[in-house]
Amino acid sequence: MTTPDTSEDAESLGEWFQRNSRAVSVASGVVAIAAVSIWFYMRSAEIKRLNAERGLSQAKQSLAAGNSALAATDLQKVVERYVGTPSGAVAAMLLAQIRYDQGKLEDGLKVLEPYQNARAAGALLPDVWSLVGDGQISMGRAAEAAASYQKAADATNLDGSKAVIMAKVGRALMAAGKDQEARAIWEKLATDPAYAVVKNEAAIRIGELAAKPAK
Repeated sequence: MTTPDTSEDAESLGEWFQRNSRAVSVASGVVAIAAVSIWFYMRSAEIKRLNAERGLSQAKQSLAAGNSALAATDLQKVVERYVGTPSGAVAAMLLAQIRYDQGKLEDGLKVLEPYQNARAAGALLPDVWSLVGDGQISMGRAAEAAASYQKAADATNLDGSKAVIMAKVGRALMAAGKDQEARAIWEKLATDPAYAVVKNEAAIRIGELAAKPAK
């Protein structure tokens, strides 16, 4: 059995590298730059997340101490600097609730505006939209609140959470005088096993709607 002569293959490969050395060097450089860029991006994102957590923790300490003014200042910094982080979204909701409690409902809604999308709020998007609806319903803007609650419900795949939020939709529609739309919501909640957590309330609301005189 003879061993194949690979000298021509080796020589050809060497010649290929020699002829294409510039292209190989450029490609290697591109790969290296891409790797460094990815590392830098991930490291920057991690630092941003950690700083947001520290800022949020500081604000929570101020809240726990009863210093809502200082807490609001700290929360505002986190809200503005760390959009796109979980801590940023939590800070926005806490600050919005402080504004609500102060009777500054419009200010609370403005705090939440930058976080009304999945990129900014992430997994907390349903909570953000639900809090938006809470502010609107407190301002007497029931139809707008119903739309915000619906966005909150659409943003979650958890049946229990969706049921609770859809109940808010039903209440807001009733407050807005949209009885037919509200009835459809409550009938769905009363009959779908996935929404059993609000089944009893749904039955009560259906009865209330049935008892109302026709317009």
